[in-house]
Amino acid sequence: MGFTRDEGFYFRAAFQYLGWLKILGEGLVSLDLGEAFSQAAIDKHMGYNQEHPVLPKLLFAGSYWLFHETLGWLRPSDAMRLPGILSAGLLTYLVYTFTTEAYGRAAAVVACVALAAMPRPFFHAHLACFDAMMVTMWFFCMVAWWRGLRSTGWAWGVGVVFGLALSVKHNAFFLPALFLVHWAIVYARGTRLLRGDGGELRLNLPNLPIAFVSLAVLGPVVWYILWPNHWFDTYGRIVWYFKFHLHHVHYFQYFFGENLYAPPFPVHFPFTLSAITLPPVTVLAGVLGAVVCAAGWWKSRGRRPADDRGTGWLVGLGLLIPILIIAIPSTPIFGGIKHWTPAMPFLAVLAGVGVVEAGRAAGNQLAALLRRPVALPVTVALAALVLAPAVLSTAHSHPNGTAHYNVLVGGVRGAADLRAMRQFWGYAGGDAVEFVSERLDGRGSVFWQNTTHDAYRMYQRDGRLPAGIGYGAMGRSEYGMIHHQMAFVPLEVELWRAYRTRNPEFVSHHDGVPVLRVYRNTTRPARKRR
Repeated sequence: MGFTRDEGFYFRAAFQYLGWLKILGEGLVSLDLGEAFSQAAIDKHMGYNQEHPVLPKLLFAGSYWLFHETLGWLRPSDAMRLPGILSAGLLTYLVYTFTTEAYGRAAAVVACVALAAMPRPFFHAHLACFDAMMVTMWFFCMVAWWRGLRSTGWAWGVGVVFGLALSVKHNAFFLPALFLVHWAIVYARGTRLLRGDGGELRLNLPNLPIAFVSLAVLGPVVWYILWPNHWFDTYGRIVWYFKFHLHHVHYFQYFFGENLYAPPFPVHFPFTLSAITLPPVTVLAGVLGAVVCAAGWWKSRGRRPADDRGTGWLVGLGLLIPILIIAIPSTPIFGGIKHWTPAMPFLAVLAGVGVVEAGRAAGNQLAALLRRPVALPVTVALAALVLAPAVLSTAHSHPNGTAHYNVLVGGVRGAADLRAMRQFWGYAGGDAVEFVSERLDGRGSVFWQNTTHDAYRMYQRDGRLPAGIGYGAMGRSEYGMIHHQMAFVPLEVELWRAYRTRNPEFVSHHDGVPVLRVYRNTTRPARKRR
């Protein structure tokens, strides 16, 4: 997998944070942490990329220090990508334990496979970015809230988990509102208007869970402790952080031939993009699971439900809220589905419920005909039929996960015909590293276009790109890349003029649809290989 633009920024941040970690390590050895916790050291090593919390970048830096510099087990990029990959593994574990507890082990197994077999989330699970970690912490916080409704320990623990989630990405700020909605739906129906002994009316509300106190107190405290930048000029820096995200810049988003560059954006955008990029069988199984959960809630009306925590409601809110946030017309929509990926574990849980219930129902019908129990083999067969297409499409999409579209639009070729955006962040530059290295014989200059300089340097650190190949400007380079996005069409025309050619010498494609083109500058003499 090539390196995305965002990864390039976080690679740079991680290398700077590594300097602070080493100062901290020296301070721990000498029992003198004064320098490590000084404003000078923190501002020097953590001043870059202040729009995002430091925890993921510290993990990238620590993983690099341990697994590359110290142990030598991993390449630099793999070491920095490892925390995100491990967080995706933790998410699978959390989905398994939650679904087992709520709906049974069979549903849990199906849910885990369904979650792993989502092409675009699978792509994001391998990056040195925040998105996979945010999905994990979002789901972890939801599970902690759910368990905290019965356990005092988890009720206090949810605040700590919430603080960790805040320390990964700002998405977590929506979680308390989600929990409040869940509590109101499940518990506030116990609200009564009572008449006192003196005839006065009073509103009787159910007790608020301790978890709300934990969220309000422990969450911000953990967030503050884990973000050293905010230890100094706290008010000013926190205000700057919120202003940055409240007035976030918008990027080019090509959506069925329409340039969605500035709000208002179409409300249906996240729903439509989810429908045409997620495996359809997984979505259908999830809809069936939602119907099963809704039917169980409907049957329990008027009496004490067997599930007094409103698990179905929590799963439903966990699925809908991240999508509804993006559906607000003013919310930035760049980046494909990654900004509402926290919804996907809940879709997977519902898919597990749907498959198991359908298998049980079909098995019972067959058992009546065959006069033998067949529910288990029928459920296994149904699970295989549902999950196989998702697994195959995920394997087929790799490593071009953001180019994946499902059969509803004819795959990536159909999406190209419909003029849908198929690539983000310049990661396809990695496809041409070997080509330019061989053509330039290890020395020369390349116009890398949408591949950032930090990503280019990581190719060199990994040993994939010779040190003699430079990061050149268009007019002074021997080869030039154009990443296949509509926003870059004017740039490609400019390159044609500068290079005096329209014929690429290398094309990287997914199912015949180009994602990267590489041109040779014909105004410069062809390099003779040594």
